[in-house]
Amino acid sequence: MSDKSKKDFYWVEGVTRDAVVRSLADNNPSVFRNQRNRKLLIVLVSFLIIVSAVSIFIEHPKVRSYLEIATLASVLILYFKLRASVRHVADAPDELLDERLIAIRNAGYLDAYRNMGGIGLVYVLIYFLMVLEIISPSRPIGDIAFSQTIISYYMWFACMPSMVLAWTMPSERAAEQ
Repeated sequence: MSDKSKKDFYWVEGVTRDAVVRSLADNNPSVFRNQRNRKLLIVLVSFLIIVSAVSIFIEHPKVRSYLEIATLASVLILYFKLRASVRHVADAPDELLDERLIAIRNAGYLDAYRNMGGIGLVYVLIYFLMVLEIISPSRPIGDIAFSQTIISYYMWFACMPSMVLAWTMPSERAAEQ
C-alpha cells in the first residue's frame, strides 16, 4: 500500500506534485508576478469567456464556429497561464501548501464561490429573458445550441479560483521590498 502523501498526480486538483513544488520554489522573474499584469490577464480571460458565451447570437454558423473555437483555444491557453501566475496555489492540495497559503487559498475560494453564484444567476437571467423574448436572438430559441454557452459557464468555474487569487495577491516585488 502506497503512502497517500507521496502521490505524484492529484486527479481532483488537476496538478502534479512536481509542478506545484517547482512553481512555489521558482524565483525567476516573470511578467505575471506583477499584480497589474495579472489583472490584465483576468480582464482578457473574462472578455474571451463573455465573447464565447454570447457567440450564440451570431447568425452565420461558419463565423460562429470559428469564433467559438478561437475563443475556447485562447481561454484554455490563458487559463494555464493564469494558474501559473498564482503559482498553482488555487489548485494545490493541502499537503503541498503551508498554513499561510492554505488560508489564502481558502479565502479566495470563498470569494470565488460567491462570484460563481453571481455568474450563474446572470446566465439563468439571460436565458429567461430569451425565453420571454425580451432579448431576442436572430434564431428561434429552439434552434439555438447552447453548448458553447455551457462550456463558457464551466470555464468561469474553472478559472474563478485562480482569478480571485490573481486579483487579490500583491505583486511579488512589492512583497520583497
